[in-house]
Amino acid sequence: MELGAIPVPCFPPLRPKDSDRFHAIARNCSPRAIVIDAAYHQQISEIRDRLRLDRLSPHVVYPEDVAPTSTATPRATISPTDIALIQYTSGSTGSPKGVCLTHDNLVSNCQALSRSMDDDPSRVGLSWLPPYHDMGLLGTIILSMYQGWPLVLMSPMHFVQQPRRWLAAISEYGVTTTVGPNFSLELCVDALGEDETDDLELSTIRELYCGAEQVSAGTLARFEQKFAALGFDGRAMIPCYGLAEATLFVSGKYAGSTYRTMRIRAADGQDRTVVSCGHVDSEHAVRIVDPDNLVNVDDGCVGEIWISGRNVAAGYHNHPELTAETFHAPLSGDDKHYLRTGDLGFINSGELFVTGRIKDLVIVGGRNIYPQDVEMPAVDADPDVSAAVAFSIPGESSEQLCVVAEVRRASISAAMYSRIDEAIRSSVTAEFGISPRICLCPKRTIPTTTSGKVRRQETKRLLLANVLPTLQPEPDTMQGAGA
Repeated sequence: MELGAIPVPCFPPLRPKDSDRFHAIARNCSPRAIVIDAAYHQQISEIRDRLRLDRLSPHVVYPEDVAPTSTATPRATISPTDIALIQYTSGSTGSPKGVCLTHDNLVSNCQALSRSMDDDPSRVGLSWLPPYHDMGLLGTIILSMYQGWPLVLMSPMHFVQQPRRWLAAISEYGVTTTVGPNFSLELCVDALGEDETDDLELSTIRELYCGAEQVSAGTLARFEQKFAALGFDGRAMIPCYGLAEATLFVSGKYAGSTYRTMRIRAADGQDRTVVSCGHVDSEHAVRIVDPDNLVNVDDGCVGEIWISGRNVAAGYHNHPELTAETFHAPLSGDDKHYLRTGDLGFINSGELFVTGRIKDLVIVGGRNIYPQDVEMPAVDADPDVSAAVAFSIPGESSEQLCVVAEVRRASISAAMYSRIDEAIRSSVTAEFGISPRICLCPKRTIPTTTSGKVRRQETKRLLLANVLPTLQPEPDTMQGAGA
């Protein structure tokens, strides 16, 4: 049945912050109807009450209540430049924005991914990524329909609860192609003990696309080392780069080759290892641009990643000024207009290396520091630290480096608090020569996007507003417990 409507994939409003984002998306796109499972009746009723204050009254459709019909409906007239769907960004650096994707964008993305993959008539795909996330929807569901191979779908909740389920499903279905952001590989490494892998078989994997967030060389190495005994071939690992504004895929490692890493000297004087996201697709033009002077920089120099090509979306829904600024950036000496990604990176030997985001860059004492370079030693500093985010905050006379760290335990003694605080401080200071402000918080405190990326700017906002939940040491009578 063809309705001629433009769909807006969206996550279910499970938690209050989800409802806030759902409301923000509905306000922006003014939907005629909301189609959702009846299990969310209460949440949707509350959201509709809020939307009425915005003078919006969308119909609510529960598929369980819709009787099947054989009534024929007229086919909608569609052109390649028509909007196929509105894909809202993850909101890792701000409010979600609706990216307008045309039918030609979707076809172009499928063709680009097809060029990246080997021709495999026996391909079997698997995805646990949400169907409202660009990598889950555009990189697996729509791609499998375009190419015609079977796709096994798993609930994101089932994976997060037990990461082993992803690997078990790969074994059970003989999966050849799957996807997972960097954090999901870390979860698998941390969650599986040696006695939990005996019945797993990962030799069928020929393509494991790793993207959607910064790819860590350490994570890839640990995953390969952990699962090599189960048949996983490191050549199947495909670090890749993409974003919703470019429909999805921009670059990826060629199938069957080994991904590259480079040791570089960052602007802060520290050495760091970065992972190549492979070769840019042949139908894309990627330029590395000085974000201040808006001129091309030489190969090997870090700058903002600009993109032109069929994959680049039509713009942001109901944001004409932001669309002009982001999607139609002029470059001196070039007749094309480019998408400004806000991502930093460089080109080396024809391959794209992504180093961070402009908005997340920490500038302390005149030094440029990538937050992920601070977060890794913070997490490694103590076994009770499960996650960390780094950003700068206003100090008495200048910006100050701040680290917010999640602790695995629900309660914490004064001795343990002191131990973790000192471990993080020592680790970061030894690495950067800067003593950070440290805030310890309970598990699942740090805000994340729907794909699991940490929201550094949102964490910063909550901290400065004094509404970020923090851990307080237990009374002195508990000191020493668990230390």
